[in-house]
Amino acid sequence: MTNRLQKKTGHSIAITMGDPSGIGPEIVVKAWRALRHKTPQLELRIVGDQALLLSLADPSEQAQLAACLVDTGSRGPYPLGQISPASGQASFEAVTQATQLVMQGHAKALVTAPIHKTAWAMAGHDWPGHTELLAHLANPVQPPAVRMMLSTPDLRVVLDSIHLPLSAAISQLNTTQLLETISISQTAGPWLGIPKPRIAVAALNPHASENGRFGQEEARVIEPAIAKARAAGILASGPWPADTVFMKAFGKTPDCRDFDLVVCLYHDQGLIPIKLGGIEQGVNSTLGLPFIRTSVDHGTAFDIAGKDLASPDSLIEAIRLADQFSQAKRQEQSKP
Repeated sequence: MTNRLQKKTGHSIAITMGDPSGIGPEIVVKAWRALRHKTPQLELRIVGDQALLLSLADPSEQAQLAACLVDTGSRGPYPLGQISPASGQASFEAVTQATQLVMQGHAKALVTAPIHKTAWAMAGHDWPGHTELLAHLANPVQPPAVRMMLSTPDLRVVLDSIHLPLSAAISQLNTTQLLETISISQTAGPWLGIPKPRIAVAALNPHASENGRFGQEEARVIEPAIAKARAAGILASGPWPADTVFMKAFGKTPDCRDFDLVVCLYHDQGLIPIKLGGIEQGVNSTLGLPFIRTSVDHGTAFDIAGKDLASPDSLIEAIRLADQFSQAKRQEQSKP
């Protein structure tokens, strides 16, 4: 997968170290090592606790790694495999400083390693996750509308709601927000090499409600949003029954699938099919930000922290996609 990374452009990709009580620092160093050997032309800037990150490198490679680091200082000790306010603070500072690099034009994209939301809260940062924080950092006065896109090489989904209880996600479902989600989803098309993506909107109720037999949300909320999206020139369709739509959207190339993106109405509706496809190549991207951001599609894995068992594959894929998206964004901006 790494041989598809573009050549050096003069701008780096900023990578956060993640929660130091989990596998974040380990997979960051492993990804750096793999990419250094396979694609040495790629510029990476790793943001986090320099002393910790250097301790995870072999002595022979510490000098090369140090040249890539942006030190946020030490907040340790960091208890491995445990939720810790020190680790929450360290990971939070890595995200804010890496975001500043991107916002100030010193990096072309942001890639984040996994954090623990409770650790953030224990450190006094009560954000539901990266997505909401990054929207705030992008514009504290008027945060942009953002959506989470999860992707593997075979499937791409965009979430209408993110970190909400299921009851709240259903009660807050509305045509205006869903139309916005469909519209934001379309912006990912050029980044994926698909100028006009075919967007399927998943239904909420079984069998897409069977003409109202199993619920009214399809007719009352979802169908009007799709109709408005189509009137705006977006290739949206549905609502499609959620038990079959992902099969129709599965495939590595447009010729292998009926849809290029699936809009999902709540968190687990989209995350389950993505993770069933394999978290090793799963990537989380934030749509709607003024900069590129991708992330791993897994958590801190406290159970294997410090055991040298964690795979960097999802992080490497996130870096690859960040590079691809950055190239596509520059091409878009260069058009007259």
